[in-house]
Amino acid sequence: MRVGTDMELRQYHKMRAGVQSNAMPGSAQALRDVQENLARTLASAGLFGDVEVGYTDDVNHLVIAMCTFPEELTETEVATRLELLWQDRIRYGFWEAHATLVESGQVEFEGATRSSSSGHYVTLHILAQKTFVPAQRTAVD
Repeated sequence: MRVGTDMELRQYHKMRAGVQSNAMPGSAQALRDVQENLARTLASAGLFGDVEVGYTDDVNHLVIAMCTFPEELTETEVATRLELLWQDRIRYGFWEAHATLVESGQVEFEGATRSSSSGHYVTLHILAQKTFVPAQRTAVD
């Protein structure tokens, strides 16, 4: 299963490149602020475990996160929730673009946002993977 087409990803990458050519990436403090907000948002959502968030020098993925989600949730439900969290609690209010790739066992979310018409931008990449609980082994006499 794969939701999120190559065309959608290309369109997102084109939009991200456009903002990157017209603005500077966020400062180390701006990236720390987004990193802390993302970590807090994912941890408090009640859906994600093993949340790890950091920031890098890669302008395409300035803030990165990895987390897990329970096997009872579908990948589509997780993708929808990540989009809502992005819209409501993570992105800047001025401008944003994002794309989601849903595959069996994982969801990838990429986002770019700009703080103002003359402000900086931040890009992020979240990888959420399904947690599989191992089956209990039965006792052997």
